[in-house]
Amino acid sequence: MFARLQTVKSLPPADDPDTLRRELTDILRRHAGYSGAYFMVSGPTAMRALVTLWATEEDARAASDRTRAAYDGTPPPVTIDEDTVYEVVEDEPGPDAAADATVAAVAAFDGPFSDAGRAAMDRIHRGHVIPVLRTLPGTVRLLFLWDRLSRSIRGLHLATDTTPFDAAREAVEATDPAAGEDPALVSPPDRVDRWDIDGADVPQALTDASARP
Repeated sequence: MFARLQTVKSLPPADDPDTLRRELTDILRRHAGYSGAYFMVSGPTAMRALVTLWATEEDARAASDRTRAAYDGTPPPVTIDEDTVYEVVEDEPGPDAAADATVAAVAAFDGPFSDAGRAAMDRIHRGHVIPVLRTLPGTVRLLFLWDRLSRSIRGLHLATDTTPFDAAREAVEATDPAAGEDPALVSPPDRVDRWDIDGADVPQALTDASARP
């Protein structure tokens, strides 16, 4: 699976976010390979972000052209600030996977990571971070993303409220996640941004993952 992260600084004042979201969701559902979306907004800045999920990298990269065609070739109503396609390397449900996610913490690891560095970060995330975060009450979903072009990582922690975010750092550090790794290869997040989730379009098959052990 692949994810496309797009951000805009703000919407034009005349545009209604709910109407735009409904219109865009209807179009996205008709695109090949579409697997869901999260619509996010940063309270302090009013910046908005759209995370869409796709079956293949080709589907993810073709989405904008397909959406533009659905709007009869007219330009999108907003100016895209960031637009990156990632490989989804980890997708794990939390204990509240069936609930609606209302907030997201997005950890950015800018890298660039060498092959050895990426392997070390993968070991830390799979062996320490994910096992801890997926047990925290309120956690809905965890997504870890890899950008092969910039060789960077994003980690998305989706939750019902901010409670698991406040507990996450101490719980992860208690496992001594970097033990045994070369300090030159690993890195803490360069930044962690918190977002409110305005809406989501998540297929039922994904929420059913909460039944996984």
